[in-house]
Amino acid sequence: MDAADAVMSHLVGRIYEAALDASLWERELLPQLERAMQSQGSAVWAHDFALGGYLGGVGAIDAFHGAAAAAIDSFKQHYSHCNVWMQHAPRVEGSVVASSSDVFPDRELPRTEWYAGWLQPLDLFHSAVAMVQQAADRAFNLTLLRSRSVGPYRPDELQLLRRLLPHLTTAFALHRRLCRAEALAQASLQVLEGLPLGVVLLDAEATVLHATRRARTLAAQGGLLQFRHGARLGATAPGPDARLQRAIREAVATGQGQGTSAGTGLRLDGLAGARLHLLVAPLPAWRAPFGEQAAAAVFISAPSLALTGLRPALQSVYGLTLAEAQLAQALINGLSPQEYADSRDVSVHTVRTQFKAASAKVGVRRQADFVRVLLTGPALLGRWEEARQPEPKD
Repeated sequence: MDAADAVMSHLVGRIYEAALDASLWERELLPQLERAMQSQGSAVWAHDFALGGYLGGVGAIDAFHGAAAAAIDSFKQHYSHCNVWMQHAPRVEGSVVASSSDVFPDRELPRTEWYAGWLQPLDLFHSAVAMVQQAADRAFNLTLLRSRSVGPYRPDELQLLRRLLPHLTTAFALHRRLCRAEALAQASLQVLEGLPLGVVLLDAEATVLHATRRARTLAAQGGLLQFRHGARLGATAPGPDARLQRAIREAVATGQGQGTSAGTGLRLDGLAGARLHLLVAPLPAWRAPFGEQAAAAVFISAPSLALTGLRPALQSVYGLTLAEAQLAQALINGLSPQEYADSRDVSVHTVRTQFKAASAKVGVRRQADFVRVLLTGPALLGRWEEARQPEPKD
């Protein structure tokens, strides 16, 4: 391998590393490209042809080297709109490498605001760009800049960019997909954090992928659950822990398409009246950041912190009657049909009739399925008041 191939190989490796860690563009890759191409400045950035200037936002790569922060800000806010090179750049689908001398005459550059206001103060005159155009109105660019005294970029230097171009194209696409995946994952986790109960997501090995703040708080306060080495959820007492681990194994198997368990409800009791209600449910379709799959979830609630105010949402989303919504809220809070019947001073037969009607509207038959669907459905996507006293009877 000759020196040029060695440089090429090293740069390609750095490009893919930067796709996964955007900080590497400014910290390592841009300085190395400047040395390889005798440049004093460089940038990875996005241009919007419709707006006529710099494009930021989710998924946009934004790294500059060789210019002070004030100069970078002025480029983003104003001078990117005066960039005659981008104004005259080739407008084609796909990718292209070009030098500034090819797209705009060097002799006319000194008469432009782009040169007088931004390039000249930085002692820059020539540019080379690898432009990865994703659509007719925008492009992701790798730009190199150097002074007039060094001269225009030579054919061999432009050839280096052409050799890097397919790797840049892949890296930019990977960067955008990862940014979108991360944004979606963060939004999903924010939804979980907003639920009025604790949620623990488990992977195919029953390892904790994510535990909401409420889940960790309920575990710590009650002394009935624990996160072992931060990676495993378990009950503190041996008997309940055996039942919990069996429920987790069954739910994970179903989440992996290898079981039939629809979910298991558990009640953990401790000293001084401490109690937690758990629902262990399979999650066949949930995915976390960068392809990790959540195979199961454990929903945690405390009877002392009743989830109230759910009835209107349950009625609106599922078309439940008031009586059916009251029953659904009670089941979400961990009451059994008999306990709910006793609390309402009605027969358990009446409660079962109400449940049959409510479950038909939700589209399930079993109580575990009913509670699981409600816990993972839109009626709980928000924050509701927590009250320590049960709601009064109507």
